[in-house]
Amino acid sequence: MQAFRRDGDTIRATFEDIEVSVLTNLTEQLTQLIDGVAEGSARSDAAGKRLFPAAYPDDEAAAAEFRRYTVGELATAKRSDADTVLGTFRESGALPVRMGAAVDVRLERDRALAWMRSLTDLRLSLDSRIAEPTDELVAQLTDDDIESLRGMYDWLTFVQGTLVEAVEELDATAR
Repeated sequence: MQAFRRDGDTIRATFEDIEVSVLTNLTEQLTQLIDGVAEGSARSDAAGKRLFPAAYPDDEAAAAEFRRYTVGELATAKRSDADTVLGTFRESGALPVRMGAAVDVRLERDRALAWMRSLTDLRLSLDSRIAEPTDELVAQLTDDDIESLRGMYDWLTFVQGTLVEAVEELDATAR
């Protein structure tokens, strides 16, 4: 990947085919998790708890009441951010993924902010899988798999870090 950078009044990066594939796959999994939490089926999932933490951890009744009024709107916003990532790849011609093809991605500031929020959600959900794996996941994962998850987390951190820097540079030139 060529890091995100300011290019005039937009932000630009180049993704290799495998990077598009990984980011698309992770983002699709994220949307499934978001939908599951919104529907109530994934609220006990460690990643679901990280993305939608209890407002009142010591008062389950108050937390449930708060969640009842907020989870739908929050899930819609998170889903919209994830859809922005997927939509950007579609609009850039990166989907379906073509092996051997790199793709340039250009983002205006609003889309870049949606990408940042979605990358945060991806990193939170991936970190919860690494830090608090379910018994089922532990039974399936090898040490190499865990290292791969850590590598993906580190790569997402790099992607998000370069995006933040590019947005900061864009904002500085707009003043």
